[in-house]
Amino acid sequence: MNKSRPWPDTLFTRMFLIIAGLLLLSQLAVYWFFNIYQANPQAERLAQNWAQILTLSEALTPAQRQETESVLLHQGLRIVPAGAVRGHNPRLPVLANALQLLHHMGWPQAQLRVDGQRRMLWLQTRPDATLALAMPMPHPPGLPLPWFKLAAILLLSWLGAYLAVRQVTRPLTRLMQGVARLRGGDTPADLPEAGPADLRRLAERFNQTLRDLHRLWKEREMVLVGVSHDLRTPLTRMRLSAEFLPAEEEARSEIIANIQEMDKVIHQFLDYARSGEQEPLVATDLGLWLKAFILRQPAGVVWHPPAVALPKIPIQEVGLARALQNLVDNAQSHGSAPIDVSAEPTADGVLIRVRDHGPGIAEAELEAVRAPFAQAGKGGGVGLGLAIVERILAYHHGRFVLVNAPGGGLEARIVLPSAP
Repeated sequence: MNKSRPWPDTLFTRMFLIIAGLLLLSQLAVYWFFNIYQANPQAERLAQNWAQILTLSEALTPAQRQETESVLLHQGLRIVPAGAVRGHNPRLPVLANALQLLHHMGWPQAQLRVDGQRRMLWLQTRPDATLALAMPMPHPPGLPLPWFKLAAILLLSWLGAYLAVRQVTRPLTRLMQGVARLRGGDTPADLPEAGPADLRRLAERFNQTLRDLHRLWKEREMVLVGVSHDLRTPLTRMRLSAEFLPAEEEARSEIIANIQEMDKVIHQFLDYARSGEQEPLVATDLGLWLKAFILRQPAGVVWHPPAVALPKIPIQEVGLARALQNLVDNAQSHGSAPIDVSAEPTADGVLIRVRDHGPGIAEAELEAVRAPFAQAGKGGGVGLGLAIVERILAYHHGRFVLVNAPGGGLEARIVLPSAP
């Protein structure tokens, strides 16, 4: 049962988004805290300056006010009529905080207007005041973050997240590729034993597992080949002796048939052991090769040429011939003639079909019969034929499936890729 997975589904994407988000939030938090700790002291300084100026302006007579205007001009300040006031209420936090502090300093009715275009501030002691104090707008640290700074922070966060996540996911990607090749029957290269200690130990254990598996495969093949080879010599002597037994013809024929059956079993063991040999892949005209293969088959095996020419495919000629021969033998043992063999090009390679006209196999057993030592009938052998096909196809990076053909019979399908 397939369950819907949350997006995103890959480790790289999840870690990238988490780390990039944390880096971005940390950068914004640092910027925000910096502004807060800088803006509050500046708001206090602004409020104190404004309070001093307002106190001074309230205490001056009109004559004294004119005398102090020249001094105020040197400070960038001007006393103007209230009708000249322009702008809106303060939106920047530092200005709004300064105005609130000014209210608490004894000027509860003070008003502040901001003219952003002319970058001017207008300060009045109360709404009905006839005069206002004009001053240049300060440059508080609480200004909004410019877009290019935000873009730079975002870019650096993404870059840092990518580099951090890549250090973790790159070895895991190599491990995943190695496991996939191992599962496909191929022998992957050793992983680089570098990087952090955890990933380094993981690579070391994977490489050691590969060496252990390789040794076990070699030992198994040696045992199969050795035992099978040693058994064939006495079986040959038994068969020759049976030919000269004084027994009745029927009994002698039964003994010889049993010996031949044992020899066939040993032959399957040898084929299974040899199916792991690393025969090189050679680009081959598959159409001509299949035609030559069919010519070596007995009557009842029918070749259906493809409508279009088959491409050249890299194959192990001996190995693929052994696999197809096992499929043909399996069809002859468990099915009925004719045995139809056909091939057709696909988008990424070639599809080969071997079909008999027998009763087929129950749907529930189609997967099970492909396992080693599985048997679907009384055709003889030990059930290694399809396992040999599976193993050889793994070296071709191909696929092998069994289906019940429409109209009856079992159909074996081999898909060979155009590139391994």
